[in-house]
Amino acid sequence: MANTHTKTGTDNAFEHARDLNDQFLVAARKAGNLYLDSYEKAVERAADLELKFAGMTQQDWIKNLAQAQVDIARDVTSSYTAAARTLLK
Repeated sequence: MANTHTKTGTDNAFEHARDLNDQFLVAARKAGNLYLDSYEKAVERAADLELKFAGMTQQDWIKNLAQAQVDIARDVTSSYTAAARTLLK
């Protein structure tokens, strides 16, 4: 009889550990998505600022260079965050 009681206690402990693990994974995914949201916003703000500064110049080549750099940064950020979000699912 004691053996079934111990087994039930072990099963309960296992279920509790699994529930805690599930809660941890949900929290980690949420934190990961919040980080990615913040990262995207920061990159976007930096890109906007760079374009604003480039727009103050009279040199078209500087404006074009800044635009190209911003386009690359946005593309890389988009790819990075999309891949990271796929892993967080």
